[in-house]
Amino acid sequence: MIRSERIPVDDLVVDPVQAREEAWTNDETDRQLAASVAEEGLLQDLLVRPIEQVIDGDTENISDASYAIVAGSRRYHAAMDAGFEEVPCKVLEADDLDAAWTSLLENTDRKALSEQEIAQQLALIYEFVRPRADPDGCPQCGESVTDGAALETHYDQTECTPRTLPGTDGQTRSDNSECDGPPRFSTDRQAKRYLAQRFLGRTDDSALSLIEGHLRTAALPDSLQALFKSPDDRTAAEQQTLDSYGIDTQTTLGSGEGKSGTSREIVALHDTVETELADDAVDGTDAVLETVGSLTHPEMSEQELRRSLRDFRHDVTTHVATDASATTQRQQFTKTLQACADDLHETYEEVEPQRPFKKVDVLGPETQRHSRWHARVKASRETTGHGELVRELYQERLETLADQAGWE
Repeated sequence: MIRSERIPVDDLVVDPVQAREEAWTNDETDRQLAASVAEEGLLQDLLVRPIEQVIDGDTENISDASYAIVAGSRRYHAAMDAGFEEVPCKVLEADDLDAAWTSLLENTDRKALSEQEIAQQLALIYEFVRPRADPDGCPQCGESVTDGAALETHYDQTECTPRTLPGTDGQTRSDNSECDGPPRFSTDRQAKRYLAQRFLGRTDDSALSLIEGHLRTAALPDSLQALFKSPDDRTAAEQQTLDSYGIDTQTTLGSGEGKSGTSREIVALHDTVETELADDAVDGTDAVLETVGSLTHPEMSEQELRRSLRDFRHDVTTHVATDASATTQRQQFTKTLQACADDLHETYEEVEPQRPFKKVDVLGPETQRHSRWHARVKASRETTGHGELVRELYQERLETLADQAGWE
């Protein structure tokens, strides 16, 4: 049951499960929103829930509030900036899990969330629904199992099926009613399938891989998660850290949709350093930041950076001896990184700008960048002429569009 009412701004506080890490930064986009609200008022109600329904998070500092803002925190700040004393709200009854989903899905329809914000919100939801311990038996027949994977296998091989609880869109969760908060899934895979279905609308292997990638991103150290934040959302300390490694603090890695793959390469490099090298050889966080700073070029696309990170990780596993001393490993790591950085620099220096297209601004930065890309692709494919290359790329693009659209 949802009711509408006007609520004083003093009775509102941002919900602890809000998806936005920094709801209001007073950047240009925020100022434009504030000006629009001041002139036209709030055209969209805030979504709020009674404060007593908040279970997760720190509520000690919000005891004076009556409602928590599930979605609309930017509009809330814009209204306060415009001098509003009360705002229109839709009040919904929602536990922490429902509130977390509402915040994530509503916010992704508005000002784009960064990949780090999405990862953190999905990790929060995952914590609400994941099993607290591996199951030791089938809830239906009682047959013993060793873990969640064994229970999944048991379901596949028998007529037993997990219990489906109401309100979970057909997804299956264990009925551990003695636990605080929403019921939890019996296995880890069920929890991830639930996230994939709610967030992506599908549960295929690719969707599960994206969800797992987001969860790994959320588990990265804070300094590495800062790579995926928007510049305005980074703290002064994070800005200073990135700058000290030569990383452009005005750029953001990741598409926000989990499709860029950059976070996957960051996680893979961090895990490689942490698991394959001695503890006192190279710190995983320092290694990743040093690598990103060394392998980034002003003209490089994120796809090229991702490929460079992957190639360097492979070089690390090849050239850094796992049985060497920590000092030797550090020297080998530094030497390998320097060699990769030198090769990258040489590649960009060797590619001379050309003019692949007529009737364009030959001195413009876009043309210069496209010219370099054109030259590199032409060299990599060993094509003999401009027309041949354009024809190949055009055909490939058409095939991609046809595949995406399902054309006959």
